[in-house]
Amino acid sequence: MIVSLLLLVVSSGLTHAAVDPCTLASASTWVSSKTAHACELNVPFNKTRSLSVVDSAIKALQYYSLENWFLHSPNPLIPHDVNVRALLEDVQKTTSTSGYATDWDFNTAVADAFDKEADGHTVFSALCTEAFSYNLPFSIATLAESPFDETAFPTFLTNYDFPNQGRAGLEAYFESIGVHVRPFDGTRILTIDGVDASTYLVQLATESSIFKGLVGAYETVNPRYMRLMSRYSADTAAGLYTQEVGRFGQRAFYPGADSVTVTLQTKTGGRQTVTIPWAATFIGSGNTTASFIAETCLPSADSDSAARKRRLERRADITASAMNARRKGVVAPDAQGPVRQAASAASVAPPANIVQPNLTSFGHFVTLDIYQLAEHPKVGVVYFEQFEPSDGTDANSYFNGISDTLFTGLNALKAAGVEKIIVDNSGNRGGFIFAGAIALWSLWPQDLYPGFPAVFRDSDLIRRESDAAAASGLGESEYSYFFYRDLNYVLLENNTQFMDPPVPQIVNGVKDAFSKQFFDDFGDNSSAVTSFTTPPFAGSDYVFVANSICASTCSIFSSYLFQKHGVRSAVFGGTPTATTSQFDGGVKGSEVTDFDSILSELEIAGLQDDPAAPQPFPVEISLTMNFRNAIPYIDKQDGILDYVFEQDTKKYQFTFDQFNKPQKIWEFVAEEFFGKD
Repeated sequence: MIVSLLLLVVSSGLTHAAVDPCTLASASTWVSSKTAHACELNVPFNKTRSLSVVDSAIKALQYYSLENWFLHSPNPLIPHDVNVRALLEDVQKTTSTSGYATDWDFNTAVADAFDKEADGHTVFSALCTEAFSYNLPFSIATLAESPFDETAFPTFLTNYDFPNQGRAGLEAYFESIGVHVRPFDGTRILTIDGVDASTYLVQLATESSIFKGLVGAYETVNPRYMRLMSRYSADTAAGLYTQEVGRFGQRAFYPGADSVTVTLQTKTGGRQTVTIPWAATFIGSGNTTASFIAETCLPSADSDSAARKRRLERRADITASAMNARRKGVVAPDAQGPVRQAASAASVAPPANIVQPNLTSFGHFVTLDIYQLAEHPKVGVVYFEQFEPSDGTDANSYFNGISDTLFTGLNALKAAGVEKIIVDNSGNRGGFIFAGAIALWSLWPQDLYPGFPAVFRDSDLIRRESDAAAASGLGESEYSYFFYRDLNYVLLENNTQFMDPPVPQIVNGVKDAFSKQFFDDFGDNSSAVTSFTTPPFAGSDYVFVANSICASTCSIFSSYLFQKHGVRSAVFGGTPTATTSQFDGGVKGSEVTDFDSILSELEIAGLQDDPAAPQPFPVEISLTMNFRNAIPYIDKQDGILDYVFEQDTKKYQFTFDQFNKPQKIWEFVAEEFFGKD
């Protein structure tokens, strides 16, 4: 008996020891969030690697053009009061002393410092901390009975059937654990985790905390709120429309809790409280903690690490394409790449896809759709889903396609009797800067320049990079002066017109330095990018349809049309009681860069070993930062475009009938702004 008991104890101990958290988390398509997070927490803190990470993150700040601007915002409508350098130095101090409980805790602390900047472009994420997609079986839309209502209410939406969202097996998983949400579809949410639902959601959006699974917040609360919501958009890879799950119901980071409790107002008028757990699906590599660390968290041990490969690929791209094909102003999508790819593969077409417009198409190219409205045939629609392809289309083909489609489509609309144009920028994350410029010059080919002046941040290291670029004359570096023009749109002739010497500034009481203001070189005039020679429509003929999410290149595009040509806007959604909103409230920085590009630029200049230069991360990390500031044409007193609050012309609520049907939104706006005729 004693021997048997001893064997039982030993056997039990061996069984327990064999249960690796990452094996459990990766063994099934869907698991509980608790199981997934246990895998993340099983990666031990490594002091040496972590010190290297935070040191390079701090050294990379010299490229972050908004660092001192965001110490304090002069515009109360766009609040920023963050000292990201001090936050990172606090992380560095903790790392070197007491350390962190786990690798996840360290990575989240660094991510939190960058996350607080809330400029959309500036995001830190270690692959170890976003190796799972966390999902709920429901999303939220904030809806009203009428577009003119003062208040809208959070509404429960079962999200299993959202077109082109993938997530195979999610409903079966929840059904298997006894969670049945379809009966609650369309009901009003009264409370979330015991707090009034509207109050809870506004606070969640305001904080946009990494500790709640949210990363990469936008500049103001309305677009942050709308990112939580389900909303229509287009799947650019499949060419089909979709209903986004929204960041309330789908997060790339652990959501901070393993369940959500909601109180609902049932369809019979009663109340029902239900607790719904989070589910997670593994999108990393490895099926044990050791293999997860080796295959997901760490670069390869040999010289051909993933990061090194990316830099080599970028160098190859530099030799194969013009600078215009490399500059981007884009915000990362809500869902990780593998999740989006699975969604695209679903390809739900009408009639099952109720989001898809049923209109005559006057042009489609990757991320651009052009229609004529049925009920208002004198009104056309130009829907820019984003300014970057996600279907593998190469940059030059994309640029040519955007130009050709706009030219043929708008001319065809005019021939069909169209006199007014709705431009829908809802949810546009930005993309290639040059694509936005092509669109602007297509609409106003006689303008001097299709965009805003910009500046790079300058430092001793950056200035030496620009000097090296000037000396080589090869055009490999973004700091090559000959890629830019002065404010008269004349090509720069030397580096003294550009970055050396810099322009000193005092920003929020801190000494800083920037390049001289410049324009990108997009060719001698608009004829380089469009066949239009005169504007196809007047400024008063355009109206934006927006949900306040319009980031980066989209913001530059939309803001320019407002500031230069007075284009009006109809904004839908926002917080439940919002009476005003920006039509381009995402991020208005001029360009985004990533850490690999910073390292590549240093290698081009031969400065990769400089003491001031950041070094390659010893773990797999994505770090993007706002790289250039845009300078506005109006409200110049606050210095940068990020601080110009551009208010809607008219503000509306989403309704039950319209929120997932863009065609109905467009017809409504046509009636509101242009009337029946």
